[in-house]
Amino acid sequence: MNIAENILKHSLKDVYFLTGTPCGGKTTLSRELAKKHGFIHFNDNWHEESFKVWQSIIDEKYQKAASKREAETDWEAYFSKSVEEFLAEKPCKSSTFEYDEYLEFAVVELIKLSQTKKVVADVSFPMDLLVQIADYHQIACMLAPAELVIRDYYDREDHKEFIECIRSLKNPEKKLATQNELFRLSVEETFAEVEKYQPFHLIRTAESTVEERLSLLEKHFKL
Repeated sequence: MNIAENILKHSLKDVYFLTGTPCGGKTTLSRELAKKHGFIHFNDNWHEESFKVWQSIIDEKYQKAASKREAETDWEAYFSKSVEEFLAEKPCKSSTFEYDEYLEFAVVELIKLSQTKKVVADVSFPMDLLVQIADYHQIACMLAPAELVIRDYYDREDHKEFIECIRSLKNPEKKLATQNELFRLSVEETFAEVEKYQPFHLIRTAESTVEERLSLLEKHFKL
């Protein structure tokens, strides 16, 4: 069953979406907006308590990719893949669900949460989906150039396990170089999406401040 675009837009009218590249400021700014305006803060971290119910109802008939994921991952084999192999597999953007399946769960969760309060959603939704489910003044794209992503990504507290895992493997420098190239290609893809769909967007620089970008977001969201 496909839900019509006008029904989805109406059901998500109280959700503000922040998307974009890694290290663009999505999480920081969505938390600041939630704190200042009393919004619910939603992010796409499937380790969050509120998402455990979705993991418990996975059905192979509907969620084929998620139901086949193994409990343990051979990280040596996973990170030994080449850039071309990663791209050929189209790896998921969620650590738990194949991406299309994750989107279905996330949209339902957002509809549910926004029934009682406005929500600011820190997500990795593709732009072609966002323009179908939300209006212009509900969408903001937070961007960072590839050099800032590669410089800052591994320093984040919530990414410590990622970098520690790679460093524990054979030839960590080579594996890091592969991940950095994937970051670069992902950033290029996101910038291309912004060029195509022309959403409101902010590009982070070394001089950017949270206060400055928060003020611009509030004006865009009409808060």
